[in-house]
Amino acid sequence: MKKIECYIVQDLLPLYIDHACSKQTTEDIEGHLQSCESCKKLYEEMSSDICSALQTPEFDSRKIFRHAKKSVLAIILALAAVISCFVINAGGAWMGGRADISNLIVTILYVIFWSVFSVRSRGYVPLIKVSFAISCITFVSAAAGLIARALHIGGFITGILSVFSSIPFYGLRFFMDWTGLYVIATALSLAWLIYTWHSKRKLEHTTDLKGD
Repeated sequence: MKKIECYIVQDLLPLYIDHACSKQTTEDIEGHLQSCESCKKLYEEMSSDICSALQTPEFDSRKIFRHAKKSVLAIILALAAVISCFVINAGGAWMGGRADISNLIVTILYVIFWSVFSVRSRGYVPLIKVSFAISCITFVSAAAGLIARALHIGGFITGILSVFSSIPFYGLRFFMDWTGLYVIATALSLAWLIYTWHSKRKLEHTTDLKGD
């Protein structure tokens, strides 16, 4: 067996670990490792590092279940909040009259709920998508209502477009007119939209990094 210098063996160790050396080179390296403690130690360290890098972490099934449970529960609560708000405020909003205190309370609770929901959903993909979608719909609806008011455009189509903001924010009619309502609705929904969009982008970026 030909004697090999340590620096050559150390350069060849990555190939040796990957089984990419020729038969003769492999035999020479193995012979060297048997007689050289420093190279043998380096080989063991390199092998250990590679094995650690290749190990796949085990999934915590309980943690995944908890996250899924929270996501489902949060989506159910979100739907319940929207439905409740629409049921309570729909009649008054459609008639166009002034709201009463119960409508105002529902609107306040709706705003608080979606603000909290937007913040709490930033770590969960399904929830942030729901929050982002609702924010988009509300913003478009509020902006349509505001533009229609500014241009004095009425009609059935305008009413349908603005329904997703006029109903949940109808409680504001307790102390302001429709124009003010749409201004507040547009501002709040825009804030939700920007926040959820930023959270969504950040979450997607983090997911991509983990995937790489």
